[in-house]
Amino acid sequence: MEKIMEENIIEVQMADMQFGQAPAILITRGLGSCLGITFYDPVKKFGAMAHAMLPDITISKVKSNLNRFVNSSIAAMLAEFEKRGCPKNRIVAKLFGGAHMFSFISSDSVLNVGQKNIDTALVVLKEQNIKIAGQEVGGTFGRTIELNLETGMVLVKTVSWGEKEV
Repeated sequence: MEKIMEENIIEVQMADMQFGQAPAILITRGLGSCLGITFYDPVKKFGAMAHAMLPDITISKVKSNLNRFVNSSIAAMLAEFEKRGCPKNRIVAKLFGGAHMFSFISSDSVLNVGQKNIDTALVVLKEQNIKIAGQEVGGTFGRTIELNLETGMVLVKTVSWGEKEV
């Protein structure tokens, strides 16, 4: 991948969501059990990235930041895409992260937040009839992801496994 100029980078922090248009790149770092969700419209070259920490806003006592949760992040992304005239059937959705980061928590435990984040995204996207075009989820390692809004490709970077495009 060619070197990207700094002014084209849009940083997505933890519990955050950002939108952008080509030639920008959306990037989030340090996805562990958090879920990185990307939406892309290849016609408008418009995209979104969320860095969601928890699965379900409806069971949370604190609802002040919709971007903390997988289900409310997806709803907000869909609303923005609709507002910008990007039809659902054109959305290219991809999922990243959801790792099992703590070995002292069994993988089938209710405390396995990574898997719960993945499961919630799969259910919500299916309910919305949005197909998942690619994913790099699970495992026991962190990820950094970059969504190229020119191409719709996501570069996944890991310390252990190197880089790959999804």
